[in-house]
Amino acid sequence: MSRLLGMDPGQVRQLARSLEKAAAGFELVGLQVSGKISVIGWQGADADSFRADWADRHRPTLLSIAEQLRQSALAAADHADAQDGTSATDPASPFTAIPPANFSTPVASENDDGSWLTDGLGWVAGGADWVIDTTEDGAEWFGNRSELGYGNIAESFRGLVDDGTHATGLLDEMLAGSPPSIMELSASVALAGGGLVDLAVTAGTFGQWAPLLLDDGTPWAGEPIPVSVSRDGQNRGPSEHLESVLPTDLAALAFLTAQAYGDAGNSSTSDGAVRITRVENAEGPAYILSIPGTQSWNPVTSAIPADFTGNLVSASGRLSTAAATVALAMERAGIEPGAPVMLSGHSQGGMIAASLASDPAFMERYNVTNVMTFGSPVDAAAMPSNVDVISFQHQNDVVPRLDLGGTSVNGAVAEQSGVQLTLPNPPGSGWSDVTANHDYNNYASSIGEAEEDPAGRASQYAQSPSTQRFLTGDTSTVESFVIPVGRQHP
Repeated sequence: MSRLLGMDPGQVRQLARSLEKAAAGFELVGLQVSGKISVIGWQGADADSFRADWADRHRPTLLSIAEQLRQSALAAADHADAQDGTSATDPASPFTAIPPANFSTPVASENDDGSWLTDGLGWVAGGADWVIDTTEDGAEWFGNRSELGYGNIAESFRGLVDDGTHATGLLDEMLAGSPPSIMELSASVALAGGGLVDLAVTAGTFGQWAPLLLDDGTPWAGEPIPVSVSRDGQNRGPSEHLESVLPTDLAALAFLTAQAYGDAGNSSTSDGAVRITRVENAEGPAYILSIPGTQSWNPVTSAIPADFTGNLVSASGRLSTAAATVALAMERAGIEPGAPVMLSGHSQGGMIAASLASDPAFMERYNVTNVMTFGSPVDAAAMPSNVDVISFQHQNDVVPRLDLGGTSVNGAVAEQSGVQLTLPNPPGSGWSDVTANHDYNNYASSIGEAEEDPAGRASQYAQSPSTQRFLTGDTSTVESFVIPVGRQHP
């Protein structure tokens, strides 16, 4: 009989995905614990020793395990690919390929010496063998599907619990006299509702179909890909990515963020990317994080973290998987402790920048000194006062107004962080031209025009000492990298 040689490639690929997810989990735990250790109220020799052990021994061990898991995932995926080339399995069938037995009725010949009885018994035995083998393979396939189904139901249930816990927590805060913003509460309720529908569908199909409705999954980030730097950023290098724009002013920073949109869909960054630009100056290195916005509006989540689900999670006041990928990308890039960091984001990218700058654990880990957002609803974000923030919005761009100015459920308006600057609509666009008013390239052009006024707030922000550390006209002092990021599901 012809049978599957060595493995079930589908199961091995599922193992590879689980290993990759575990690797990302170890990396994220390392990041989170480092942040927590930095903010806990514990001083003295024991505290210093504990922190040193974590930094020098335990955290490197976690990262080493993560790398070994990732290498194992790659090896498993390679073995599954190789198996496809040697297996005799029909890829369209869940069952092992077994040639059907010959069920033709034995016929006695003139010279038949009675062997027909032996042939007949062999025919029966062959048929029974075929039935048994096919039944075993079918039972194994259904067993695997059942195991996967239970896992899908459990994962969907955990997601619903997380969303429900956050929504009820906001309600508790409201009852305690700390009302959330209307955007936070609305997004939280929407996530909980989506989680309920997702669980109902997943359980209703016994876990065989998991729609992943509003499921934010887990983050991952790949190795940095070097890209060249030029004044116009119009050429593509060997990596097929556009050169990074030299960060000479705020408009260039906005164009740099716009370029990150174009990285998604590249063969090396198919699920999305962020750009990290390193500027060397007299005080040492400074880093610019360029974070693109929404790249998918499908409520059924995929490998793209900056999607409709990511929008809702950020709007609910939580760190989204998309935000976690930015943190992992920064770790991949080896950003030094204490080095100044600017977070620049458009639309959802601005929401991610604001949420990271508002997170104490992240801020203990990285020295974020500047945040620049454009076209982003960030009025409700409570960023620290020592962070220099500027937020741009076109006069008739509806997206940055989705948070209703940070208005809370009791009608109070949040105190806005930093400089809020409203820009004229792009030339030729009216109040109803939603796409043009929100376009990231149009924002970059509008920001450049605003900088031309030396007494204007944009120019003043660009000339401030904190911002000047990130700006330069010398390409020899700048390095830039594209970091692939994405979302995974079990």
